[in-house]
Amino acid sequence: MIKRLLFVFATLISITSFASTDTTRVLFIGNSFTYMNDVPGLTKGLADAAGFPFAFQMWAPGGISVGDVAQGTSAHMNNPVVFDMIRGTHWDYVSLQDNQGRFIYGGGRFPDTAVSKVIAGHKKIRDSVRFYSSCAQMLWFAGWGPQSGYPPYASTGFGLIDNIYQNYLYLQDSLGHTIVPIGKAWVRGTDSLPSSDLWGPDSVHESLGGAYLTAATIFCSIYRIDPTNINFTGGLDSSVARMYRKIAFKTVSDSFLSDAPIVNTPTITFTAGTLTTTISSAYTFYRWYRNGVLFDSGTSNIEHVTIVDGCYQVEVTTTRGCTYRSIETCASIPNSIEQVNNSTITLQPIPAHDQLMINLGTLNEATLSITDLSGRELIRKNLTGQSNNIDVSQMPGGIYLAKFIVNNGEFTRKIVIEK
Repeated sequence: MIKRLLFVFATLISITSFASTDTTRVLFIGNSFTYMNDVPGLTKGLADAAGFPFAFQMWAPGGISVGDVAQGTSAHMNNPVVFDMIRGTHWDYVSLQDNQGRFIYGGGRFPDTAVSKVIAGHKKIRDSVRFYSSCAQMLWFAGWGPQSGYPPYASTGFGLIDNIYQNYLYLQDSLGHTIVPIGKAWVRGTDSLPSSDLWGPDSVHESLGGAYLTAATIFCSIYRIDPTNINFTGGLDSSVARMYRKIAFKTVSDSFLSDAPIVNTPTITFTAGTLTTTISSAYTFYRWYRNGVLFDSGTSNIEHVTIVDGCYQVEVTTTRGCTYRSIETCASIPNSIEQVNNSTITLQPIPAHDQLMINLGTLNEATLSITDLSGRELIRKNLTGQSNNIDVSQMPGGIYLAKFIVNNGEFTRKIVIEK
């Protein structure tokens, strides 16, 4: 009871900042995986450092799940306190963290509904949230399991993370909204910093580093900007914190743009002299940002602009008055001519239409990688000899980057394709 009172007290403290109309309001529902090392507080720390007004409430009693039948009215889907909090504030996001053990089986398998009403419980909470806050987005907390795994379903914690994520994809297929790929960020974080331990001393809950990476992944799922250069460490070594912020954004970007797209979330396409975002009859207004600064707005989904180095984002408003942000996409425009071993590689014609002819000059061979401005590779080819013809007939008109990889390094040229 004392712990629960502390949880309620923590929620009341955060209400003081609700006055700002620009404030992002987030309700965190979960258990000790949310409460440990104050994941909501770390998320707010990142938002504050980025200059985004942020307020939260938290309900996170230890050991509680969304729909375990044996927990009765303590289970989130049956708890009057949860629904009082849902209707008490106009929420922008609700982070819902279940007992991750309910997701470890993989393959769309969950506990028997007589034991735990996983899908039904998430749906009940989602429907209540949207009834009282029609534009609110659910954040599905796709986390981690015990570090040692849970045989026979997985012999390692990383195996469990994969199962958990796959089952959240199943949940998203059923209920929509946003998967927060926390476990996937943990995998990438461990690969990048093998000496760091994201699990805490009990090998089940998160360490401070694990909580920070979890919070950074939630932050990126909400604001969809790269927080790498934000000055907030949460008590970690500054270089480690910076790496976790970078990993969080990369993981969220990969998840959103590939296997877990979000309904109503716009994307940005760079073309020659323009930015274009998703066309939808539901969108009525567009706000365009470069490096976080609004530079234009209007009712057109096409923005005519000279693309310069920087990171771009669009925010759309729907007919229902809801706003959605794209993933921040960065463009880097290199110089038009670069030298390797005093030999100039030539590309003709510029702009190209259907064919791009590349002359390697005095070089014997190189590997060519053509990407769009967001870094997505479209063509990779080994080049040999003087003349190489590249078929670009299937590529939309726009600006692209041609990277040449040679024995003594690599360099990049800008190319333009016109249709």
